[in-house]
This record gives sequence, C-alpha cells and structure tokens, in this order.
Amino acid sequence: MTIFIKKTSAKTDVSALFFMASSAIRPLPPWQLQHVLQQLGSVANHKRKPLSETGVVPGCSVRLLDLSDQTESWITLVYPQQAKPEQGFISVLSPLGAALLGKNVGQVAEVQLFRRTLRFMLCDLMSVKQPPAFTFTPSVQENMMSQALPEILLSSLDLDRLDQLLSRLPATDPARLLLEQELERGAVVEPEEMPKDVVTMNSTVRVRLMKTGEEPCLTLVYPKDLDATGDKVSVLAPVGSALLGLREGDEIHWPMPDGDIQPIQVLQLVYQPERAGQLHR
Repeated sequence: MTIFIKKTSAKTDVSALFFMASSAIRPLPPWQLQHVLQQLGSVANHKRKPLSETGVVPGCSVRLLDLSDQTESWITLVYPQQAKPEQGFISVLSPLGAALLGKNVGQVAEVQLFRRTLRFMLCDLMSVKQPPAFTFTPSVQENMMSQALPEILLSSLDLDRLDQLLSRLPATDPARLLLEQELERGAVVEPEEMPKDVVTMNSTVRVRLMKTGEEPCLTLVYPKDLDATGDKVSVLAPVGSALLGLREGDEIHWPMPDGDIQPIQVLQLVYQPERAGQLHR
C-alpha cells in the first residue's frame, strides 16, 4: 500500500504529504498532543467498537480525497513505532494522523501545513487488523510529550530577511518546509530585546553531536555567505534550521539528509550579533 496512488499536484506533492505524515519532522504542538493522547486513552480503555462508531483509530485504513485537486490516497493509521510515512503507514502523532483520529466517512480533516491549510474528505474506511496493543500509562504520556520541540526565539530582523529568502524558493522545497516549521513555532522579539544566549543569524555556536561526541563551532549564515572554510552552516541546511532560535543547553533531535536522527546540543553561544551591539546588520 502506498500513500500516493494517483497524481502529483503543485498543491499536494510528495514533499508536502511526507511532512504532514512525519511526526519526526513536524511534531505536534503540546496542546494538540495532549488531546490526541486523551483520545488514545479512551480507545485503549474501552472494548473494540465498530468503525462506524469510533471513526478512524490506529489499525484501520482510510481513503482520502484532497479537496484542492481531487487527488485520492489510501493511508493506514498506526501507533508511532509502526509508522512508515513513505509506505502509507501514518503515525497517530503526526499532523495528518492527529487530524484523522476519530473522523468518519463523509467528514473533512484539515491539516495546517506551515502557511497553508489542506482539506481531505474521508471517502472510505476499513479495518485492516486489530490495532497493536497500546498501554496508556503516565510514563507513556510523559515520553510522548517529551517529543515536542523546544520553544525558540526569533529576531524580527532575521524573520523579515528569512521570509524574503523563503519567497524565492519553490513552495514544496524540503529546505523551505524545514525552515518554515522553525519560523512558525518561534516567538518574535526586537533585536535589542533578544536574550544573550539565543542563536540568531550570523551567530557562532559550539554544539555537541551526541552520537559522535564531536563539538564543532558553527556560524549560522544565509546561503549567500557560505564559503569553503567548513565552519559555516546555511540556515537552509537541516542542522542550520534546527539551530535557529535555540538557547544554550537546548537539545534537539533532528532528521538528517541520510535519514538518520541526530541529537544536537547547544553548548555555548560564542558570538551573537545582538549581544555585540550589531542590531541593524
């Protein structure tokens, strides 16, 4: 079974659907995650009911109609450990999975994808198998809640310039999608109000790559400022967009281009333009 069975459109292509379906790339915000966990707890604590009563639950498949372009796709909703977005097995903790949970045939699920809203009509629903066991305990809830990304701070000057940069990229460019995610979850402050321990554009930061123990110093730059020294990282690179807005001590688990998940910790903010008084760089 695959998530893409008809055509690719400019509004809903492979990149966009993958981001909606991937909890690793775009985790749910805490308020939505709490709501989903409550629904899963209700499912786990009651005897199995017909899908006509429960709507979409983990372990069933649903046929979706994209209302923007009439593209159809079959997906199967699963718990996080069974998720394989590229094969159509969608985690209930992803934006797409959370939007579908509890919905029934004839209803519409809406997914906010960065600066766009996609709407899907549920056309068909079928049980594939008995859903895998789910033990809903406080420790399970705590572990899932810990998947949320840390809050970040953004300079209004950086945000304006990054918006201009994004406007020149294709709407479904993976680098654009990653950076848009970061910008959307950030709180914005004026440059003169930026705390002195936050990674901003043109900051130099010492990080620890948790898997290898390496502690490189990296300067976060715009693509035009990259050079051959190897100590600069573009804000459009996965690690670059991950660093933007973090504070000293923050740690984040971030998908790398090869599919690996790299834990990154911010050890020290060596240089920050705002701290140095460069407020209009």
